[in-house]
Amino acid sequence: EFGLKRSTTRNGAFFGDASRSAWQQYGSVNFEQTLNKQLGYGFFVGSIRNSFDFFYFEDNGLQNPGPGFQFDAEAFVEYKPINPLRMQASYRKSRLVRNDNRVRAFDSDIVSVRSTYQFTRFIFTRLRLDYDGESRNTSGQLLFGWTPSPGKAFYVGYNDDFNYNGFNPYTGQREQGFQRNGRTFFIRLSYLFRKSFG
Repeated sequence: EFGLKRSTTRNGAFFGDASRSAWQQYGSVNFEQTLNKQLGYGFFVGSIRNSFDFFYFEDNGLQNPGPGFQFDAEAFVEYKPINPLRMQASYRKSRLVRNDNRVRAFDSDIVSVRSTYQFTRFIFTRLRLDYDGESRNTSGQLLFGWTPSPGKAFYVGYNDDFNYNGFNPYTGQREQGFQRNGRTFFIRLSYLFRKSFG
């Protein structure tokens, strides 16, 4: 139970039974093949019976957790035109349908493009773009990394997130044209202190 706890006069955050459980069964198949030094591909297919989802009721805004059938599939292709450069494109389908009312809790199609360039053994840059067809949302990240030794790392990055004729992530309302949801610049530094005891 999240949020306010249940009582005789208060429902709390969930609608319906106070507790639920389900026995889940999971199965998947993975396949990858490298055709040559430059090209490789692969796919993944999996499913979960009785996967839980926090489904919202439109009329009262409460959550109604319940089991459903989840299906996931992904296919990718990877291309290395030269040793330092690696590019990958992938498509992922993910869907969950509730057991009780056959309503789709979610149904997403995500296309991703990733590229990494290794300048040296310790310095690299990475670009990633993701498009979610359900929300019509595009997000991207540009990252520069320096990892001189295990436990030491320095990253500088930029994240951007926007919709095109999609839904505002804060209000749920459809918006026309390009709408930026947010942008972030970040710096991350990590250092592992080692101390020996004798």
